[in-house]
Amino acid sequence: DTVTETFRVDQALVQRFSDVVGDHNPLHLDASAAAASRFGRPIAHGTLIMGFVAGILGQRLPGPGSVYVLQESEFRAPVYVGDEVTVTVTVAQLFSSRVARVTHEVRVDDRIAVTGYSDVLLESGAR
Repeated sequence: DTVTETFRVDQALVQRFSDVVGDHNPLHLDASAAAASRFGRPIAHGTLIMGFVAGILGQRLPGPGSVYVLQESEFRAPVYVGDEVTVTVTVAQLFSSRVARVTHEVRVDDRIAVTGYSDVLLESGAR
């Protein structure tokens, strides 16, 4: 099974996330500071992007009641404020009726921003 969803990463979302988690790094919020950085413009928090993966895991695949217990991710390219990201989550392996490994990939246009996998405890009835 595979689920793919698309999300817009706008400045308002980045600001709300910063406020919730208390990470006000200027690379995310200050256009001038970000312009002087290696990125050249503001980037989204990596944990914000991984939140999209968590939402898919908890709501769609495997679904409600599932909990992920391990996450391995490689951040390969930045996600810039204003980007639209496409997140794909795929069940890669069932270890048992209660544990699955899912892969995740985050793309911005033709570039891969994040790849990785998670191990998920399945609730009965989850796929």
